[in-house]
Amino acid sequence: MDWKKETRETVFYIFIGLIAAYALSTGLGYALDTQKPVMAVVSSSMEPEFYKGDLIVAKGVPPESLEVGDVIVYENRIKGIDVVHRIIAIEEGGHHLYFYTKGDNNETNPRSDQESGLAPPVIDEWVRGKVVLVIPKLGWFKVIVTEIFGVLS
Repeated sequence: MDWKKETRETVFYIFIGLIAAYALSTGLGYALDTQKPVMAVVSSSMEPEFYKGDLIVAKGVPPESLEVGDVIVYENRIKGIDVVHRIIAIEEGGHHLYFYTKGDNNETNPRSDQESGLAPPVIDEWVRGKVVLVIPKLGWFKVIVTEIFGVLS
């Protein structure tokens, strides 16, 4: 076995895979009008709607089209993370809409994100998109990398 050749080929295929993943994510981002169209679920806060290790696809939508009951991805600027939770209330104030959110799992999320201190009311500008598709178990690679290395994005 030629180890140099095997190593070169392995590095080449990893490089091609990374380029393909980046191109796919960028292309989906343009098609779905959002910066982060694909995300892995890294907690159990939305069970039983979807589970840790599932992959979600989000589509950018006008904030005024969102309704109570929609599952959204929002940027939590206080904690520096993206959160996927359900809208439980919407308020209009000044020039913004404010969304109140909560995970579906009542064991891990007995109160809203705002009551528990996870996030302030979500300003319409923080909304990255509405969840439109869930692919079970396809996000486990991301979950494992996150748990081992502490990488969140």
